[in-house]
Amino acid sequence: MSWFIRFVCLLMVSGKLYAQSATLSPVPKLKFGILHGKKDLLSAEDKQGNIWIKGRIPSSLLPGPVIFQISNMQVVDYDMYLQQGGQLMPVQKNTDLKGHAIQTRYPVYYFVAKDSIYYLNIKKQPFQRMHITIDEPGKFVKQANINFMVNSIYYGLLLMAIIFNVILYLIFRDKRFWLYSLLQLSLFLIFLYQDGMFYFFSKGNWVNPHFLLWNIAICAILSGIFAYYFLDLKHKVPRFKQIAIPVISAIFCTVLIYTWTDIQLFRNLASVFFYSLPAVCIYHAVKMFRKDVYARFLVLSFGFIALVSVFYTLNNYINSPLLAFFGMDTIRFASTLEIISISFAIIFKVRSLQYENERYREELNRHLLELEEFKRIGHTFQKNGIKEEANDNVEIMQELKLLYALTERETEVLMCIFNRLTNQEISDKLYISLSTTKYHVSNLYLKLDVKNRKEIQQVFYSQQA
Repeated sequence: MSWFIRFVCLLMVSGKLYAQSATLSPVPKLKFGILHGKKDLLSAEDKQGNIWIKGRIPSSLLPGPVIFQISNMQVVDYDMYLQQGGQLMPVQKNTDLKGHAIQTRYPVYYFVAKDSIYYLNIKKQPFQRMHITIDEPGKFVKQANINFMVNSIYYGLLLMAIIFNVILYLIFRDKRFWLYSLLQLSLFLIFLYQDGMFYFFSKGNWVNPHFLLWNIAICAILSGIFAYYFLDLKHKVPRFKQIAIPVISAIFCTVLIYTWTDIQLFRNLASVFFYSLPAVCIYHAVKMFRKDVYARFLVLSFGFIALVSVFYTLNNYINSPLLAFFGMDTIRFASTLEIISISFAIIFKVRSLQYENERYREELNRHLLELEEFKRIGHTFQKNGIKEEANDNVEIMQELKLLYALTERETEVLMCIFNRLTNQEISDKLYISLSTTKYHVSNLYLKLDVKNRKEIQQVFYSQQA
């Protein structure tokens, strides 16, 4: 009885394969052309809008077991067929020769190659380039393990950067730290998806090409916002919001329309808008390159990864040997340099903030002591209807303005110094940047011929006397 069941199953499978091969018989009659300038790959489109790829298995692998894989998450919904005996025979996806399931980062086809011709049927999905791997099983698994280890090191570095910046945010409550954490998290998700890790852990059940595009959009927006706060561009670029809001709206609109329609034009427009916001910040960082050390960090790190990303995007559309170098590994390398560079910049900034806070604390303690001394002398108010000290201070400031040829802004800063405000407090009160405040304080030191704030107070008291 068992032999009869096996015979029936064999007939059913044979009938199914014959039916599939019979329906595929017109495929070789399609008009094939060279795919993206690759002489070893030909492409054609059938009446249903599906793309057919025709290729050859290297003769060195014939005959014998072969593994075929396309390392691209934009090309995952496709079927493979082998040309055998004048017919096309389907190959089962993600299974070994014994029929056992294989868990991989990208769809994989494991088969015994007898003929060199194979066909791929890609189901109505746009793509630019395909990175095809055809190799012996042993070599393929060895190289896959090496790639996985290298990627794991990069993922570890990304996670360390995220955790490091979250801890710094909890300590200093500075928005730059959590913005950079979100930026790295977005980049982390991009590489996870692009490297096939979502496909691997979901066993091939979770594939969403729009997920990658949305993450790239969020990453581009976060990179621009982070650069804006990292360089303190609030007062240097007052029209930043007027530029950022239309660009961010354009990014979301083009990505949303592409998600609904899959029209490639909107995908290309989104790729252009992705670089707009970071480009504005990098432009201002270049202008500040000589004066601001943080601008140098940003230009060298963000500028490099942005340049590599542009070449990577062009590589997907233009067939050039020069652009072929810019793949995912190149972006991963540029991202690693960017993480190290910005991390050092953040550490340097933290140390500067600590030093500046300690200096302000010392100045505050000195001012408190001076205030106590001032109260003991009894110069707070005068009796018998004489003007209050506030009015006297205004008159004294006007006298100092004329005596030392102070500008209106320098006079305002001088008044703030007399009121024991720190540089940051002066910046917030007068709505100017911290570097501008320091610039005015330095000019006051020169014009009043003093070395510190204590001597400025003495100038004020002498004028008051």
